[in-house]
Amino acid sequence: MNQHEPIPSRMSRKRKKNRRSLYRSIAIGMLSFVTGGLMLTAVYLSIIINKWRDVDLTQIENIEQSSFIYDVNDNFITSIYGVENRIKVSLSELPDHVKNAFIAVEDIRFYRHHGFDIKRLFGALIQNIKQGRYAEGASTITQQVVRNAFLTQKKTIHRKLQEIYLAYRLEKLYSKDQILQMYLNLIYFGKGTYGIEAASRLYFGKSAKDLTVAEAALLAGIPKSPSTYSPFNNMEESLKRKDLVIDLMVKYGYLSREEGEKAKAEKLIFAKPSPRSYPHRFFMDMVLEEAADILGVSEEALLTQGYRIYTTLDRQLQKYVEELYSKDELFPRCPASGIPCESALVVLDVPSGEIRAIIGGREYLDGSTVIQKGLNRAIQMPKQPGSAIKPLLVYGPAIEYFGYTPVTFVLDAQAQFGNYKPSNFDGRYRGWVTVREALADSINVPAVRILKDIGIQNGISFAEKFGIPFAEQDRYSLPIALGGFYKGVTPIQLARAYAALADNGRYKDYTTIRRIENSYGITVYQSKPVKKQIMSEEGAFILNDILRSAVENGTATRLKDLNIPLAAKTGTVELPDTAEFAGIDGVKDAWIVAYNPQYVVTVWMGYDNVDRQHYLPPDAVGGKYPAEVAKAIFRYIYQDEKAPAFKKPANIIEVKLDAKALKEQRKAFLASPLTPPAYVITEYFTPETAPTQQSDYWMPPQAPSDFKVTLNDAGLPVISFKPQDTFAAYNIYRLEEDRNTPLFIHQIKRETLDKVEWTDTFVDRGKKYTYFIVPIHPEVETDGQPLQGTPTAHLSVVVPLSAESDGAPQAESTSENIDRADVTPQQSRRKTVYLRLLD
Repeated sequence: MNQHEPIPSRMSRKRKKNRRSLYRSIAIGMLSFVTGGLMLTAVYLSIIINKWRDVDLTQIENIEQSSFIYDVNDNFITSIYGVENRIKVSLSELPDHVKNAFIAVEDIRFYRHHGFDIKRLFGALIQNIKQGRYAEGASTITQQVVRNAFLTQKKTIHRKLQEIYLAYRLEKLYSKDQILQMYLNLIYFGKGTYGIEAASRLYFGKSAKDLTVAEAALLAGIPKSPSTYSPFNNMEESLKRKDLVIDLMVKYGYLSREEGEKAKAEKLIFAKPSPRSYPHRFFMDMVLEEAADILGVSEEALLTQGYRIYTTLDRQLQKYVEELYSKDELFPRCPASGIPCESALVVLDVPSGEIRAIIGGREYLDGSTVIQKGLNRAIQMPKQPGSAIKPLLVYGPAIEYFGYTPVTFVLDAQAQFGNYKPSNFDGRYRGWVTVREALADSINVPAVRILKDIGIQNGISFAEKFGIPFAEQDRYSLPIALGGFYKGVTPIQLARAYAALADNGRYKDYTTIRRIENSYGITVYQSKPVKKQIMSEEGAFILNDILRSAVENGTATRLKDLNIPLAAKTGTVELPDTAEFAGIDGVKDAWIVAYNPQYVVTVWMGYDNVDRQHYLPPDAVGGKYPAEVAKAIFRYIYQDEKAPAFKKPANIIEVKLDAKALKEQRKAFLASPLTPPAYVITEYFTPETAPTQQSDYWMPPQAPSDFKVTLNDAGLPVISFKPQDTFAAYNIYRLEEDRNTPLFIHQIKRETLDKVEWTDTFVDRGKKYTYFIVPIHPEVETDGQPLQGTPTAHLSVVVPLSAESDGAPQAESTSENIDRADVTPQQSRRKTVYLRLLD
């Protein structure tokens, strides 16, 4: 031992020993703390990871996406969506520069990491420590996918750990390309728009597959902060961000420097921003309702499942109709208030029952979303149809089941049916009219007579087959013949009914949808119209042909100058006969249904609620304003193509009739060789109803039968006979003892074949008089004189000197022949008398 080295004291040795014991205790304590912390952390992670394992990552494939609507030609109309406007797109559909733009700005090592990027994670950690807050998240594309699909946007350590864990799991389940595709379909671009496809359409009005480099770069810059970098919010910041993305694409070798400069210089053309809305809303409402019913899902679910709905809409026609409805001059105003009327319209394709265009009102008023629908008057507001119901309720069943033909005669005269006294709209009564005339001119009283004749129940049963609804109050009511329904019908119901007539009596329901595909392009619904024969082809053809007369010379003549084959029926409903409308001349509802074998157009005009401030002017009949709208539509449809005509069924007989005989004798006769061309008309019949008897109207009339000359109690000559032709006039001639020339003394013209008597009062007592009759045809002339038939025999009688004679002696018959030239009517001192039966 060095003698100079001090010897440690007992006290100092004790202090060192105590210090080592303290360090050991501290170390043990710290180790225990760390171990406990790690154990607690392990337990914590074990618990929460078990919960995180419950997340079904495959559900990411079922993200909400918009559904799509297409027109009749499979052209895209619009997308419909709930909260999120998203259109899924496949990665293979996108150009490389779209994918590269997002990788460059969001996750350059995307194809090299396993869900999270350690380098970026630590870099972000350092920045967060420097700033003293959670500022940067360093999330990879995979992490953004799980965050957007399953997690909240709150910036917490717990959420970040969960994000990393789920990202790691996601990379075990899916390939990098699948994850990138998920990302591009999930990310938010502002304005309620999710995914690259919807964003491309929102900002540039094009599909993502058509994006340029500059457009792709601008979109890639938005997701970091859509409120800041959306060009609709901040154009300057958006363009700066776009250039940054391009610079990154150049930096990482996705673009050359020249390509980058070119992309920066590109002038971008943006789509016009617009509030969320849908075109053709009346039609779209019907599509959503029908599609939801077909698929058995709610309308809300329909908006989020990515369906492709191929509709029946002719979009160009719909746009034209909407433009037409913006023209105030086509729609009358109430005379009292000046308030314009409402209107609804349907254009139906006859062969398929598909709706080509529809208007539910002059304006569409609703809430702010597609689920909140507006009032569609075309399908939701029944109105009294007026005379537009006559073909379906009255004339259809009369022709189909009760043997009525176009030339059946019906009396148009004032009549009382119990407590009901119908009147004609124009106040005129025409006497005997044919079914064709009554329907074409929409005469009211004949329609009521026919419905009473065939039975109200029979009429209703027939119309119900055409889809016409009736209230219980209608079932014993004759006024329904004129459209006086308790509730009424909608334009779509009338269109559907007339489509059955136009389609040769085949009924089918209407539709707005041709087919539906799911988000994978698989057809899940295909429309197959089911047709039901509810009226014979022959009956439908005859009724259609009668309604063509309404266009040619009836209530729908405004359509005539279109020069296309059309049938039509108008309807006009007068104001109620109540104290409220006393002294007011106006119209309640006005209709027209115009059609051919291809299209039915139904137009209604009126008011939702009729009162003294809401009614149509008196001239707003169905044949005026509604007809003008229908006319414009048919002109548009057939501006470049030929309109089809109604085809005659094989079992229909086309017959040439004698119009004069029909009118004079109220019976259909075949035209004869003598019938003047001006009096030959064409009519259609079934084999069971076709006339077979040829007209003899233009033949020389027959001599009357049972010709007699007797003396009455006063001793005066009485000439009696029975006419043989209703069209003939009968000239009575007399020969006197002191004259050689027959004297024309009287003419008789009657419309029946009943026996006729006439007394000759201008005679002298004690003289002999000889009488004969010459039948003539007033309508036919020969050599300037009426056509004569064969004269009767001559009968003579002697007028007694006194009126007190012994009875009435039989006149003498002579066989004296008189040349026809001698019996030409001459000026007589007696006035010609025409006797007619009163109806």
